[in-house]
Amino acid sequence: MEYRRLGRTDLNVSIIGLGGVPLFFQPKEVAIETINLALDKGVNYFDLDEAGNQFLQDKVYLDGGSKIGQVLTQRRNDCYLGVKSMRQTYDELKEDVDLALGRILKGTSREVIDIFQLAFLDSPEKMEIVLSKQGGMRALEEAREEGKIDFILGAAHNPKTLIQAIKTGRFDVVEFPFNIIEDEYQTELIPLAKEKDIGTVIMKPLGGGQLARLYDLSLRWIINHEIDCVIPGMKSIEEVKKNLQVSRQPEKLSEKELEQLKKLGSEIGKEYCHRCGYCLPCPQGIMILGVIDVIKGTLLSREMKKKTYHEVLKGRFKSDPKNCVQCEECIEKCPFKLPIPRLMRKAVEMFEEN
Repeated sequence: MEYRRLGRTDLNVSIIGLGGVPLFFQPKEVAIETINLALDKGVNYFDLDEAGNQFLQDKVYLDGGSKIGQVLTQRRNDCYLGVKSMRQTYDELKEDVDLALGRILKGTSREVIDIFQLAFLDSPEKMEIVLSKQGGMRALEEAREEGKIDFILGAAHNPKTLIQAIKTGRFDVVEFPFNIIEDEYQTELIPLAKEKDIGTVIMKPLGGGQLARLYDLSLRWIINHEIDCVIPGMKSIEEVKKNLQVSRQPEKLSEKELEQLKKLGSEIGKEYCHRCGYCLPCPQGIMILGVIDVIKGTLLSREMKKKTYHEVLKGRFKSDPKNCVQCEECIEKCPFKLPIPRLMRKAVEMFEEN
């Protein structure tokens, strides 16, 4: 396993970390077995994601506590843990830090969160809230002074807001999607992070699973850039073994391999959502990013996608793709000119009862 210094944190992290979101959908025993194997093989960064529970305060961090939390009771010194919150304000982040400590790390040999993440900093409006006096950043800085967390990470799908985050000097690490499709981060963000000694963690290296057919080429392409850690989601022992095999053979892609990867990226890119958020807000209140995630995601079965569509998107978030009036404002705002109204129609066709 290759290890790289995670910027000014001075943590030496494995080049392949473990993206935790697929484990949310796995039985407890499968998740624990997968985590233990990854640790045995030298993976030392675990990026926790509570999926839908992240939005439910009575449930947030309970799944992580029952899985990675149980592993950490025996193996705390083997793993750096990244914990995230999707919330924004001072009071919310103070609550989330304490919840994460109590539900995941209580009873371990080191009851401190290694890296706490302010997630989904995708809009200037959210950045303004988070960085304000009553924002979540102040809560995390106080938690660091109190010894509850060690480092602060900002995560986003928007290079412009993450560049803003880096320039504040208040973040130790940034996390962002980077792959053959979402390659815009290599022009300014990655060089700036290196210049400022900010750690870099790469999420969605397989484009949410859409590049999985050439997973080895995608991971090798990313590893050969100046980044510190890549966190493919891994839900089984087999996936751990496959991804770690790549870390042992990280040579650059040949011209033929690069052409293969570019061809696949070009095919997917025609309808690939970068989750930059420029299409929002929708005048009809549709959560466009969430709808596209449900259509394109590879983690959930069709039955689970339909349940998510009705119970989460339409139910909890009041986001109904049937309300799309084909105004095409979203296409005008989208930097990649995705056919968003057509994708909304596709969601209706896929998941509405006949």
